[in-house]
Amino acid sequence: MKITNPKSKAVKTSLSLFLAVFLVSSAKAQEFSFQMKFIDAMGNRDSITLGYDVSASDTIDPAFGEVNIISAPYTSAINVRAGNVWFQQNSFPGFGKTAFETKTQILPNICGTGNFWSILPIAEIHIVSAHFPLQVFWNRSLFNDICRNGSVLTSVHPGGWWDTGGFRDELTSMDSAILIQNQFHYLNGADTVNVYWVAFSDSTLLTLGLNEINSEMNAIRIFPNPASDFISVNISPSLGKINQIEFFNSLGQTVKISKQPDKINIRELSTGLYFIKITNTRGNSEVVKLRKI
Repeated sequence: MKITNPKSKAVKTSLSLFLAVFLVSSAKAQEFSFQMKFIDAMGNRDSITLGYDVSASDTIDPAFGEVNIISAPYTSAINVRAGNVWFQQNSFPGFGKTAFETKTQILPNICGTGNFWSILPIAEIHIVSAHFPLQVFWNRSLFNDICRNGSVLTSVHPGGWWDTGGFRDELTSMDSAILIQNQFHYLNGADTVNVYWVAFSDSTLLTLGLNEINSEMNAIRIFPNPASDFISVNISPSLGKINQIEFFNSLGQTVKISKQPDKINIRELSTGLYFIKITNTRGNSEVVKLRKI
């Protein structure tokens, strides 16, 4: 009769369980991920999870919890998804990959100088909301890493940097941003989607150029602020001259446009918070706040 050692059997069972847990964990974990939280002007909330991993792809990866929800209608007050529809329609029509939208997107990425240009780890963010502007929040301490200290949130597709307008916020130096409408027509024009991008990269990305007004202290000044009758807008001489000043209300609607920066009459505006988009003659822009009293 063969005698089995109970301790040996227990060790084998424990080892098998450990290996099973390890393999499952390895299949579902990602090298890096973080959450972006969005709040619209009415207080409605939504979020997405973005990240990267050397074994990820630029399509749907079920192993990372990605699910294609592109056929699900936009139903709530605010909808935020990651996807690839704008890229397919505007950059490479008929790109050959299935169109998708998902609440979690893990991108392919390899840490190292110049990785941005070799792999293009870019997450496309789709937002549908009736109540712009939106606030978006993230944990900036997560980007204090040599592999991602050049990561940015932008309103211009990274393939178009740095020669067009829009904003580019560095995720390592900021923890929130204000989003105004940045629309495109989705699929067959049935839905109007606001699109933004997150690009993961090391700091080499930030040295390639600059497409926005530098928002350092005193670079842009609205005075007086708060104001009730007239305001003037001043920018640093190093930023050139102002070409246009646009006023957006709390719903993201354009309520006033001025070509002159001095003594802008705001008497007709209702009391409240406004977002002022200032564009210079180079086509670069920045958004600042104004409180009308």
